[in-house]
Amino acid sequence: MDGVIMHTKHVSTGTDLTLKATAVCLYYKYSLLPMSITLRQPSPLVDGVSITPNGTILEVKWQDSAPSRYHAYWIRHNCHCTDCMETESWMKRIPARNIPRKLTLGKAEIDNGSLVVTSNEDNHTMRYPLGWLKSVSYSTEDLDEKSTQKDIKYKTGPVQTFEYEEISKSGDIYFDWIQAIENDGLAIVKNVPCEDKKVGEVFDVESRDNVTNIGFTELPLEFHQDMPYSESPPGLQLLHCTRLDPSVEGGASVFVDLHHAAEQLQKEYPEHFATLLKVPATFQKIHDEDERPSFIVYQRPHISVNTKGKVNAVFWSIYTEGPLQVPEELVEPYYAAYFKFAELIENSPTKIRFQLKPGDCASFNNRRMGHGRETFKLNGGVRKLQGLYINIDDFKNRVKIEYLKRGNLQNLKRIGDQCGS
Repeated sequence: MDGVIMHTKHVSTGTDLTLKATAVCLYYKYSLLPMSITLRQPSPLVDGVSITPNGTILEVKWQDSAPSRYHAYWIRHNCHCTDCMETESWMKRIPARNIPRKLTLGKAEIDNGSLVVTSNEDNHTMRYPLGWLKSVSYSTEDLDEKSTQKDIKYKTGPVQTFEYEEISKSGDIYFDWIQAIENDGLAIVKNVPCEDKKVGEVFDVESRDNVTNIGFTELPLEFHQDMPYSESPPGLQLLHCTRLDPSVEGGASVFVDLHHAAEQLQKEYPEHFATLLKVPATFQKIHDEDERPSFIVYQRPHISVNTKGKVNAVFWSIYTEGPLQVPEELVEPYYAAYFKFAELIENSPTKIRFQLKPGDCASFNNRRMGHGRETFKLNGGVRKLQGLYINIDDFKNRVKIEYLKRGNLQNLKRIGDQCGS
């Protein structure tokens, strides 16, 4: 948010849809409507299947790509029969104790677009749709391709903008909007109705006296993410400008892509990158004299990577950093890396600056984008924003469902949720 620390909850799909003031109605407008999706992958052509002599590996030779190899335990654990899986919900029914500890495969054949396999020890017959089997292949080639699909293509150009009325009337433009957030981390919705009321978990951001949050002052805000002291920080943030009097000077919003800075650190300063992967920073929220007291302390490294060493999360906020609590031999390497990372963030080519006007709603990924603002002077006027958080899992699900509605089975971009793929 435009501020730093808020007493608020993440919103899920039960949100009151009358909340037009922050455009949350747009986000959920199509998520509560009946819809049909398909998880059926096209059936690929197969040249043949074989099992190794010891019965522990099954190999499928695809016509259009490299072979895939599946271990016997993997095959048995993912059986699609009704005894092992609820076909409507894709929930497994087979407990670990029911899988033989010594397991070999006996026979494999292709039957009407499916792979049929039998296991020797428990004489179980397993059937797998070929399209599904190819989609979950864990061969090196397929894992590399899936990983590449999730790579972010960073941009330095203008922010994509959308009209409130067009999003609210068109499912395709709605999809364009949330896809822009997925790809770019940030999008603007213009001409959102300014209704001066609070519904649900909306928070106000405006200058006031006697505050415990620097966001409620006229001071500038450095690039930061909200709530990195939380085990699961907010995902999306919708920040809606509801009032900006002509007398107000300054206060432009600024954004930067923290994932881009982290990848730059990895490429140019690998030793510093390794330090920020390993050394846990301290994040905290301590408001002991607030009307709703808080005392939260959470340690985590600034950067996280997946199994392929690609950045999948960044945690950055000078406002909620607490004292470093690590072995003394890590202190100086930490600060050397910390200062270099801060420098790359400050000088990033992905920095964006714009002035939110009444009716503008900045919708951005708090897990990926650092946000802040320039200093401002009220000069007797009012500058007021309203904000709201959306859970990152809800957003990820929403985008994936929209892809599936359109028959698109592609993988989503990395959105900063620390997913291991």
